[in-house]
Amino acid sequence: MKRTLLFMSLPIALSLAVSCGKTDTASKEKKDRIYCLVEDLDDDLSKCDNGETLAFFPPSWGNEQYPLYAVLLFCDLDKTIVHTRGGVICKFDKAKWQRFVELSKKNQQQNQQEGGK
Repeated sequence: MKRTLLFMSLPIALSLAVSCGKTDTASKEKKDRIYCLVEDLDDDLSKCDNGETLAFFPPSWGNEQYPLYAVLLFCDLDKTIVHTRGGVICKFDKAKWQRFVELSKKNQQQNQQEGGK
């Protein structure tokens, strides 16, 4: 009887121990990740930390210049950059990316204003 109770309670105890150790916070996910994956230039890069290794792997190829746009828009050019026709690995420059986002928004607003005239 004691053995049966032990074998029945062991899986329950293990599942409780595992579930208690889980956390669903974004900071834990960032801490546990090795790199920040980006598949499109339109992806939200706020998930990536400044100076973090960034991997840009577009889902399809065709234009060999496409990965170079990624380098131009969000890579720290003072750090090592690995580039192939299929993607880019570099250190993320968050300030550079934010400047690009701000300029893009300004250009869109100007184009909308000029189009409305």
